[in-house]
Amino acid sequence: MSTGKQLLDLAEKHIGEKYVFGAMVPFENSNYKGPWDCAEFVSWVVYQSSKIKVGIRGKEAYTGYWASDVGKLCTQISVSDAAQTYGAILFRSPGYKGIKIGHIAFSDGVGGTIEAKSSKDNVCRSTIAGRQWEYGILINDVVYQANKAFEFDYSNPPFNFYVSTPLMKHSIVEETKRKLASLKIYHGNFDQSYDKETSIAVSNYQALKGLVVDGVLGKNTLTSLKVKQYTQIEKSLIWFKQNFENKIWEKINNTPFDLFLLMAIAYQETGFVWSRMIDKTTVDDLLMSCTGDTLDFPNRKAFPKDKTELLAHPNGDKMFQIARKALKNIGRWDSVYNTIYETKPDKFCHGYGIFQYDLQFFKSNPNFFLSEGWGNMDKLIELAVSELHAAQSRIPSLKGKSTLSANEKIYVAIAYNKGTADVTKDFKQGHKNSEGKYYGELVNDYYRLASQL
Repeated sequence: MSTGKQLLDLAEKHIGEKYVFGAMVPFENSNYKGPWDCAEFVSWVVYQSSKIKVGIRGKEAYTGYWASDVGKLCTQISVSDAAQTYGAILFRSPGYKGIKIGHIAFSDGVGGTIEAKSSKDNVCRSTIAGRQWEYGILINDVVYQANKAFEFDYSNPPFNFYVSTPLMKHSIVEETKRKLASLKIYHGNFDQSYDKETSIAVSNYQALKGLVVDGVLGKNTLTSLKVKQYTQIEKSLIWFKQNFENKIWEKINNTPFDLFLLMAIAYQETGFVWSRMIDKTTVDDLLMSCTGDTLDFPNRKAFPKDKTELLAHPNGDKMFQIARKALKNIGRWDSVYNTIYETKPDKFCHGYGIFQYDLQFFKSNPNFFLSEGWGNMDKLIELAVSELHAAQSRIPSLKGKSTLSANEKIYVAIAYNKGTADVTKDFKQGHKNSEGKYYGELVNDYYRLASQL
């Protein structure tokens, strides 16, 4: 009886061999070395290792045949379980989520794949996250081993757009449509909806570029199209990870939080300014410029509601001068803040640091603000983690949990922003921006993207 690890061992020997869409494979030939299509590759490896014919009718393998064999020769499992199982199969059937072409790949048990991917990538190792999968598959007469040391929480990440009901909407989709129209591939309306016509255009572009033809607007297609908004976010998150990853992992050890959550919160809170500063100044200057939020009462309820309340507090006059200097500093990089500084002498910053530690904590932690401590990344991480712990404790169903799923981390981020979160509702919670997207939705977007980098 063959094992999942044996399937992987054989699949690995063929990495680098050519991919051709629709290629026919002689399943009985143990010396065959391509070209491959995705279904032919997986079916050939399974047959050579176990002598079991799955997904094959006559001389052809097809993802549609694999879908028919689930329940007969195979058992369906979740994508998360497949990701944690050596040699399990990741699967998307033809027509799933409006995607015409199916796809199939082996899971390497640690979050990656071995697959016949595309004419650009050929047979290769790739990743599970950030791609559209329907479910996992185990072949009934193959022995599998789970990787118990590895945890994987799969969900369909934002920045993966496909035809759905209701239609997915995002400004990145609109920019993509304009890019495709400039290539004379898309001829529809320039709006934010990912509809069937957009999916067809994306599929045609993918075919031209040798990408996986699935009609899904994901990382590879967005990067290939050079969609500016997407590539800017990606570039910024990569910069953040390269500069602060080690510090963050050290501070979040033995907590239910992760690097990607801190990356997402940092980009949501202050990415609008520090993403502009990358490669234009020092890291120290960048951190010191991450200040903001000049809203006073009635738009602000926390201390200090305005200049008068701040000045009435011990050392409030000194803090006001520091807060005005902080407003001037961010104004170097953001014209809106510069105008506020020059025209409104009573305005000052309420948020400090790349995670926006709020001035309400001046009462309990005055030394941080009076010493202008938001240039100290170690301290900023400690404060952010402390606030996340407090936010988690304010959500009854999450209080005290030592591990959190990806979705639960987003609810904690929402509570970090607005005080609490309702886990029975979706992520449309927290501050709502000018485009109509909520804090929770945006942090989820950035979290899923960060986890793919």
